[in-house]
Amino acid sequence: MRRFILRAHDEEVEAEARRLLAALDVEDVDVIRDETVAEAWLDDLEARRTIYGLGEIRAYLERLIRG
Repeated sequence: MRRFILRAHDEEVEAEARRLLAALDVEDVDVIRDETVAEAWLDDLEARRTIYGLGEIRAYLERLIRG
């Protein structure tokens, strides 16, 4: 089971996310296309799933890059 899910709203964003994660050798992120990202975000919030903001994601990627 992956640690994170990255929801992409279109094919271009999905492909770019996959390239970025592959370049960083990140294996614990699952990229899925979800054209209803706004509704999915609300569903996750209401279900009390952990939601990460852009700052938290950036910090996570910077830690990966630094090693």
